Amino acid sequence: MSKPKPTWPTRQVLELACAAQRVNGAYVKEQVPVYDSEGKLMYLKQNNKVLMLVTLEPNYWPTNQPDHPGYLKILPEDVAHADVILTYYKRLMFKAIEGGNDFLTTVNSILNSEVVAENMIGYVACLPSVSAKDIMHLKVEKASKRVEEGYIGCPGQVVLDKDCEVLESIKSKNFEGYNICAIMDNKMVGWISKKDLALGACVIIKARIKDHSKHWKHGNPVTRLNYVKAAQ
Repeated sequence: MSKPKPTWPTRQVLELACAAQRVNGAYVKEQVPVYDSEGKLMYLKQNNKVLMLVTLEPNYWPTNQPDHPGYLKILPEDVAHADVILTYYKRLMFKAIEGGNDFLTTVNSILNSEVVAENMIGYVACLPSVSAKDIMHLKVEKASKRVEEGYIGCPGQVVLDKDCEVLESIKSKNFEGYNICAIMDNKMVGWISKKDLALGACVIIKARIKDHSKHWKHGNPVTRLNYVKAAQ
């Protein structure tokens, strides 16, 4: 007789997915080598799924091995993050029932089950990242319908001490940095930031207007900035 496959409470697995996302700082699908300033390998950052499985199943990675990644600890912020994810996917339940999106159908089935099997852990592991991106894109879509048309200032003009709301921060495929989409004076602005900015309130201490453009997806006028000094 074959040994039954292990399962774990769905809520626990989701909270561990949030903990793994917090520890790794992002959704890591495959282990990543981490080097020091001299290019020497320090350690391998384990992917989120492995961190979850190590915590759920102690025998998955024997503790006597020197490269054991350690166990995840669920913090209150992970519990709150799990609540946000559950609320988001509940709103998409009817889309999942209608079909047409295999990923959404699978996620809906997992989150509505009491337990999660090992072969489904990977789906849950990516939910903190996937849901955050989806929620971010929805915010931009809603903002695109309510912001004013037009641009802010003229190219070359300096912007000083302006409040804005960061709607989107996406790792650039072409540059070392993040593409930022924000609202300032109820108009869309954008720039490349060296660091990932949190969504929400932000102060542009100083910037220079680079040019006038259009949003790549929604077509809204976007004032592009450069030499941006921002604070959150």
